[in-house]
Amino acid sequence: MSGQVLLIEDDDALRHSLAQTLELADLTVIPAVGYVQAKRSIRANFPGVILSDIRMPHQDGFSVLSTARSADPDLPVILLTGHSDVPTAMRAMKEGAYEYLEKPVGTERLVDVVSRAIAHRDLVLISRRIERALERSDAAARSFPGSGPVSTGLRTALRRVAASDCHVHLHGPKGTGKKQAAFAINALAPEPRAFLTLNLLNAPADAVRRLRPPEDPADLSLKNVENAAPEQVADLRALLRRCSDLRVISSSAMTLADLEHFEAGESGTTVVEIRVPTLDERRDDLPEIFENFVRLAVRSLDTDMPEISTATLTDVMTRSWPGSLPELRSYAMTYALGTRVQNDSVGHGTFAEQMEAFEKMVLTETLKRTSGKATEAARALGLPRNTFYDRLARFGLSAKDFRDN
Repeated sequence: MSGQVLLIEDDDALRHSLAQTLELADLTVIPAVGYVQAKRSIRANFPGVILSDIRMPHQDGFSVLSTARSADPDLPVILLTGHSDVPTAMRAMKEGAYEYLEKPVGTERLVDVVSRAIAHRDLVLISRRIERALERSDAAARSFPGSGPVSTGLRTALRRVAASDCHVHLHGPKGTGKKQAAFAINALAPEPRAFLTLNLLNAPADAVRRLRPPEDPADLSLKNVENAAPEQVADLRALLRRCSDLRVISSSAMTLADLEHFEAGESGTTVVEIRVPTLDERRDDLPEIFENFVRLAVRSLDTDMPEISTATLTDVMTRSWPGSLPELRSYAMTYALGTRVQNDSVGHGTFAEQMEAFEKMVLTETLKRTSGKATEAARALGLPRNTFYDRLARFGLSAKDFRDN
């Protein structure tokens, strides 16, 4: 067995004895005499587990547990006590301790509990590495983050159409991210193909007519024709017939049915329609979308990720975003720069609206953190199950929507 154990024990003799036992089991021990010394090692993705005494001077084992849960909710913390009692044990389990052991603990029992905790931690870290690798290779996840059903449904649609040979029509209001969706479809395709995007609205009369299929489709990575007028879509039909090796991704605020001059069947090709939802429809995911934009901003600025307070996330959720994604992206950039730009056109909502948004955000974030496990989420929030489900129903939330897809 291998793995790391952050051992926190203020009794020198006992700390040495526990460390020796763990090292004989081929574990790497990081000893610490108390919370302050151990805190520097408690971080997200720590490749091991924490074994901590409860009763220590200054800050006790519950402070260690709280810090660990804040840094990484999946970081196992095993608590040790020489004065076991039922209320303390109940508190340890309620606050998320992996295990609660009474001193003196037998060698076999200690090694068994630590081994199981390390095996659990290894699985969590492997899963995270796989997820990060998938996200890096998944343009849909990068362009449209969010665990809510609307964002999840959009990503599913983009992935499915990317695997086909169909032409695609994206529709939705301005600022929803239709261009990002077009790039995501092409990036997700099994074999990258030349593709062409058309914005079907108010183009110069000969904009589409001038298009010609390339002699070699690989020569055309992207050509963007802004604002093609509906009356010119007849030329689009001809283009579709000529471009057997070219995927056409059109976009508009209107559906194909609204574009009266376009009949999908006339071109002899299949055109799939995907609606790109507004930010308002993805409001449950606004904290995640905002955090993603802030991360992208600090990466481009080569600076540190700022802490995003609950108050800021509540503010983001209660604002309206008439400029949609570009406006939210701009606000994230100002946040990453450490500045705050007052936007008088953006309303923050009444006190009741802000309180409701905050409550919904807490429920949503807890469900995300617990992967949709309702019992665990209710326990984390200190709510009876019936009350918890009543709150979910009030905001139209369902625990199953947050389970692993």
